[in-house]
Amino acid sequence: MNTELRHRDSSADELFTAAARSPAQPRISFARLAGAASAAAIVAAVADIAVYSTGRAIGASMVMPYQWGKPPSVLPISMVVSVDLFAAILATITFGLLVKFTLNGVRVFQLASVPVLLLTFAGPLTLPQTAGSTKATLMAMHVVAAAGIVVALSPLGRPTQNR
Repeated sequence: MNTELRHRDSSADELFTAAARSPAQPRISFARLAGAASAAAIVAAVADIAVYSTGRAIGASMVMPYQWGKPPSVLPISMVVSVDLFAAILATITFGLLVKFTLNGVRVFQLASVPVLLLTFAGPLTLPQTAGSTKATLMAMHVVAAAGIVVALSPLGRPTQNR
């Protein structure tokens, strides 16, 4: 009976040691994470500017109350870029924490991005004194920004090959 107990303990130790030696995800350096955050911000901003410009070209006024207590006015592109930068930084921090503290952080990040995107639709949908075409353009901007950020960050979770 003592040998059976000892065998169970050694099997558990071997399993734990093997799991510790083969991580599910690679470690991501701060430099790679910062580079990906920059890429994510650029991709999101370029995509949003393209959607914004297309929306304006086909008739969306982009007039909305974007500052609290101020009358509605045309949303400036600088505001779009600022929000994209903030979203990319927040997403990168979330991505880094998920990869560090969960077994499958990249997949969790990708799956969590969908309900987060849906929650962001509340902003455009609840804007008072805003045309439907402007709301639709804003929602399209949310979609392309989120997709760009997820696509820019996701490759960090793949193992790199030593050359």
